[in-house]
Amino acid sequence: MRTLRHLMRGILLSALLGLASCKRGGTDILPSGTLEAEELRVAPAVAGRVLEMRVDEGDSVRTGDTLLVLDLGVLRLQRAQSAAGLGTLDSRRQRVDEQKRESAAALGLAAATLERVKALHAAGSATDQQLDEASAQHQQAEARAAALRRDGETLLAERASLEAALAVQDRQLQDAVVTAPSPGRVLERYVQPGEWLTPGAPALLLADLSTLDLRFYLTEGDLSRVKPGQKLEAQVDAWPGERFAGRVAWISSQAEFTPKNAQTRDARAQLVYAVRLRLPNPDGRLLSGMPAELLLESRAK
Repeated sequence: MRTLRHLMRGILLSALLGLASCKRGGTDILPSGTLEAEELRVAPAVAGRVLEMRVDEGDSVRTGDTLLVLDLGVLRLQRAQSAAGLGTLDSRRQRVDEQKRESAAALGLAAATLERVKALHAAGSATDQQLDEASAQHQQAEARAAALRRDGETLLAERASLEAALAVQDRQLQDAVVTAPSPGRVLERYVQPGEWLTPGAPALLLADLSTLDLRFYLTEGDLSRVKPGQKLEAQVDAWPGERFAGRVAWISSQAEFTPKNAQTRDARAQLVYAVRLRLPNPDGRLLSGMPAELLLESRAK
């Protein structure tokens, strides 16, 4: 019977099963694999050549720290061109505004003149030709005012387009400086200064080590031993003799077969439930990939 128990413990250690195997000080030690950190691949939103890398593998970063800088010299020139075009456009708008004021005055004068000539024509003091000339001048003043209004609307549309282009270019220049979206540690660096990056191409792999997850598996018979929010402890090979407290963050609602790296066909055929234990890591001693074991209180006999 003891030999069978040792054999089963070896199988479950490889399979990451959370089945009771041996007892130490009133707790069952359950194999549970390795610690996992939330990983994030950092990629630029714009294309450009890597001008500078500010971090290397193993570096810790805080939210907002600069990770890399892209060289967007051509975009800066385009932005300067857009800004110059906006200045030119504003000068044109000023001239059109002055012309609109002059046109409004001319239109008012033409309208008043036409009304006087109409009155004189009705009284027999103005000829038909004078009335036609006054009417033509009024029509010309109206057409001039309408044309200037269209010019003003066109310039407003052009200005809106240039402002949108400037906003996009400013955002792209801002995106040329890639910053850390959250605190963490640089696990991998995929590029070097001088390399060309396209939008969405990963440049760095970050891991948030403020908390780590420990995924383990329980059979249906042992699933009642845990519940969401429950406090549990784990021990890590790298820190023998120490216990790290965490809480059950998630319990799978569906059974699955034992992970395929189990050593025997019978072990792989067992149905188990995945459970995730979340471990705070304020001092950063726990690292992603560290082997760990879960501790559960022994069942009463």
